[in-house]
Amino acid sequence: MTEKRSIANSPAQAVVFLETLAAIVEKSPVAYSVESAADLAAHIRGMAEAVNAEAHVNPGELTTTRQYAALDWHNEAVAVLFAAEHRTTFH
Repeated sequence: MTEKRSIANSPAQAVVFLETLAAIVEKSPVAYSVESAADLAAHIRGMAEAVNAEAHVNPGELTTTRQYAALDWHNEAVAVLFAAEHRTTFH
């Protein structure tokens, strides 16, 4: 039997995803100039604000979702940094 697991998406998750995406774009202007990266990040943050306003996201749920997202990104960064191919760079 195949078991299907999923996490229900919520407006809070959409807001936090967009906020995280904006932060990544702003900090990593690889394909854009610094100014263009900032403009794109501002646009994405505006999308997050629109989702939040339209969905009337519970502030407590949004705070909790942000905390879990920050922990997830931290864990992902640690996993990447300590992957075998990166270990040689930590001397």
